Amino acid sequence: MLKKILCPLDGSALAETALDYAAELSIPTGAKLLLVRVASSHTLPGVDARERKEGAIWEAEDYLTRTAARLIERGYACEAIAPYGRADECIVEQARMSAADLIVMTTHGRTGPGRLLFGSVAEAVVSNSPVPVLVMRAWLPPHPDDLLRETPLFLVPLDGSPFAEAALEPAIKLADEYGAGLLLLCAQRSSADVMDTLGYLTKLEAKLRDAYPDLRLETDLRDGDAAHAIDEAFRESGASLVIMATHGRGGVVRSVTGSVAGRVLKEGHAPVVLVRPPACAEDIGFAARSEQVGAAGRG
Repeated sequence: MLKKILCPLDGSALAETALDYAAELSIPTGAKLLLVRVASSHTLPGVDARERKEGAIWEAEDYLTRTAARLIERGYACEAIAPYGRADECIVEQARMSAADLIVMTTHGRTGPGRLLFGSVAEAVVSNSPVPVLVMRAWLPPHPDDLLRETPLFLVPLDGSPFAEAALEPAIKLADEYGAGLLLLCAQRSSADVMDTLGYLTKLEAKLRDAYPDLRLETDLRDGDAAHAIDEAFRESGASLVIMATHGRGGVVRSVTGSVAGRVLKEGHAPVVLVRPPACAEDIGFAARSEQVGAAGRG
């Protein structure tokens, strides 16, 4: 059960866009909204550091109190916390301490979508979060009502790797929470791989249907660039969300920027839930590849 949704805020209208999505997601489950604004201050020579810190915390708490009051008046369960420190570290730590199930936050494209700055805070949160992170882009028009339409559909991009499949469990949980179906998407650059990819999708679909007989499943196989295929499938299928791992085939990429997930954020139109694959998924991937290499060498 989705019990708590953490929404980082910084006092800006752009950051509050994420709050609309968090509130919409909380309705079916009754999840509590945890509003977090990290207080910070920069001390100048001759200025009392303690006074600056206390002022920053007071400002953050005052903002959160007013924001939470508006949500409570609308019937949402809400609490607010204003930790002091480095933003990304405080957000991740608060997610752990509060046992949050999901983080919903907005990125700030300060130079516009043509030159995306994913943002050091957002990227650091995604890279270290113990839970999935729903990322909204500041420059896209907000449509929180589209998330939970009558029969929602969540798109899960896959590439045959354990890394990408790390998004499946969170996707299934979210689909169960919201009565959504899953669209499993594979994109391939070469038509020579079509049979292997189709076989992979067919086996995975059968496995999931056996384990989750009530889960509504669809599959989609597309040619071409992965990021483009994901955005195209999102628009054509009427999906509400894209749920994907932060890195997949192509190695262990520690940064979201530059990966397929990063390009989907930069070029796509979908709200994206990013899942950080656990260490065990990385180990499985390396072990499988090592075994394959060893077998090839022995042959």
